[in-house]
Amino acid sequence: MRPVLLLVIIGLGAPLWGWSQRKLTITDAQRSNPIAPYVYVFKDKTKQLTYEQVARFPLDSFQRLNQQEIVQFGYLYEKIWLRFEVKNKTKEELYLIHSYRGFRRMEVIIIDENGQKRAYQAGESMPAFYQKVQAKPPVFPIGSNPFTVYLSVVTGNAHGDFIHIGNLEQALSYQRFNTVWQSFSMGIYVLVFIYAFIFAIRLRDSLIGWYALLMLSILFFYVDYYSFFPINKYVNTAFAYLLCWSLFHVYFLNLRAYSKSLYWAILGLNGLFYANSAIAQLIRLVEPSFVSPLFRLLLWLKVDWGGFILLVLFLLLVSLIYVAVKNLMQVWVYAIAFSISLISMIISMFALYNIPWLPYLPYNNFFVPGTLIEIIMLGFILAERANRHRKEQAKTQKQLIIQLQENLHQQHKLLQIRDEIARDLHDEVGATLTGIATSAKVVQKKMDNQQPELKAVLGQMKNDSEEAIHTIRDTIWALNPDNDAPEKLIEKMKSVGFKLLIPHDIIFVFENEVPVSQLPAFSMEQRRNLYLVYKEALHNIAKHSEATHSQVRIYQQNREFRIRISDDGKGFDSATLSDGNGLKNFQKRAKEGGFEVNVSSKSGAGVEVMLSTVAKT
Repeated sequence: MRPVLLLVIIGLGAPLWGWSQRKLTITDAQRSNPIAPYVYVFKDKTKQLTYEQVARFPLDSFQRLNQQEIVQFGYLYEKIWLRFEVKNKTKEELYLIHSYRGFRRMEVIIIDENGQKRAYQAGESMPAFYQKVQAKPPVFPIGSNPFTVYLSVVTGNAHGDFIHIGNLEQALSYQRFNTVWQSFSMGIYVLVFIYAFIFAIRLRDSLIGWYALLMLSILFFYVDYYSFFPINKYVNTAFAYLLCWSLFHVYFLNLRAYSKSLYWAILGLNGLFYANSAIAQLIRLVEPSFVSPLFRLLLWLKVDWGGFILLVLFLLLVSLIYVAVKNLMQVWVYAIAFSISLISMIISMFALYNIPWLPYLPYNNFFVPGTLIEIIMLGFILAERANRHRKEQAKTQKQLIIQLQENLHQQHKLLQIRDEIARDLHDEVGATLTGIATSAKVVQKKMDNQQPELKAVLGQMKNDSEEAIHTIRDTIWALNPDNDAPEKLIEKMKSVGFKLLIPHDIIFVFENEVPVSQLPAFSMEQRRNLYLVYKEALHNIAKHSEATHSQVRIYQQNREFRIRISDDGKGFDSATLSDGNGLKNFQKRAKEGGFEVNVSSKSGAGVEVMLSTVAKT
């Protein structure tokens, strides 16, 4: 009978013992003593309960946390109360040490073994009896004989905290450790961003530019996540990071060439968030309590913003696998880097949802080492890309130099040929024509007035020979490489004008309004035809116009280089001479030289010849 009664008592007492609070016993204050296995949780959805009210709640009103090291609640929008009991066997002064930064207000109330109460607060202002703690993350002194500790957190962000108890040395070393590794990570992010930014500008490589933008978004996310600076007040750093990651990802993979559906799905989901945010911000100017449509949808699907981010990350992974199947050799290093970062990010995201089997790292933030590994590998990939770009650029420059040398060699040979042709024309053909003209002149003088018909033929031979000599000299001038400079053409046109017109008592005015630096660079063929048309126009003035004044004006108008040749002579009816050989010769040479010639005249009103071409300097 007694054994049965004993079993009944044990069975009835088991629930009571199950609800008896486990106590954290401190036997070594120099090591880390996590509070997570001993914590009970109460969620205040009203955010209005005070310590006095919460302290009156029975223990069964709280929920057992039942975690090993991390006090983790995922995304919460209520006020959280933690309750745990402590037994200090060391008699050292103890401190509540934790890693969490992203809170609005944190309160710690300590009840010692004698029933005395002390209260500390960090963040937003609280009643006067709370002592203010300035450090962030704050370290709360809980004395040498604490008994019950209440810790409340008001947060609108992910709550994941490694909270432990130790002495002052442990508190200082923990803070120092946090500062060192956070500063080290921050330093790498900053250095890689500067490296990417400088090389993006120097190489003008758009992909490195996207990488620099990705690094900037990671840096902003990191600074905000650990509350070095409240950037999230101005921009949602998590979604900015996600957007820049997505843009770099689709651009690096050239995803649009492989799958437009995945490309637009990734960019569309990112755009959906920003469109939703813009609409919500505008409506909240009128209705502050407005809940955005996208958030309503997520609540209906029983997920939160973390689930939305995981959906985009999943699409990034699917797109990487799709491209890797098509072209693994091109993306295998990036695939490794991306996978490491993605796995670490997913672990960090899952950690927000209280999955106890996840591995532990300080703050349980796997995304930090994962992101560091990814950006270093991406830096290696882009450095190789930049090196390959430099090699290709050097190869192209070498080929251009070789081609330029070959062109210079060919140009030198062409100049030699032009010089030889000019010399041959001058020495052989010119001498022959000069001999013919001289012989005709001598025979013509000896004949006196005998045989006038023959004398006229000899006179024509002399004139034609002299004309041919002048034409050859003009051709030789055009062939001479020393006359390739455009100012040489202007000087030649000016000198021939005075030479042709002054002997006929025609006042000649030559005006050049175009600076030497803006004169067009004509080819040999263009220069030759332009000069011959110009000379023929002046020859016509001297021979047929009966003019007393002639003007040449060189100027630019509407991006055209123009030469206007005019006189005040008797002119002619241009309609009756439209088919003349002189005008046809003008048009033929203009076509060969790549310029236009227009002749206008009226009887008694002189002649105007306009030469025009596009002004290419």
